[in-house]
Amino acid sequence: MKIIKLPFKLIAYILIAIVCILTLIVKVLVNLSTYVLGPFMLFLIGCCIFVIVKGFWSQLLIIGTLLILCVLSLFCAAWILLFLESANDNLKGFVRI
Repeated sequence: MKIIKLPFKLIAYILIAIVCILTLIVKVLVNLSTYVLGPFMLFLIGCCIFVIVKGFWSQLLIIGTLLILCVLSLFCAAWILLFLESANDNLKGFVRI
């Protein structure tokens, strides 16, 4: 039985290395993007407040959509990171058995 699982475990080791590298790259990209998107989102919130005070409702729709897209991009990046980490844990669990 161990001989049958050996090729799959070797493939799993390669996949673990690839997933670890992808996880590291995504973590770095998420951290760097928060430094860019954070001030941009604060600027958009300030623009939303200004537009609400002035009553420019069509511009509020555009700026609010940009703000929602920024939040969704960070959420999706975190979701991808969570998926990669769980895939890595599953592969490591397969190798341990």
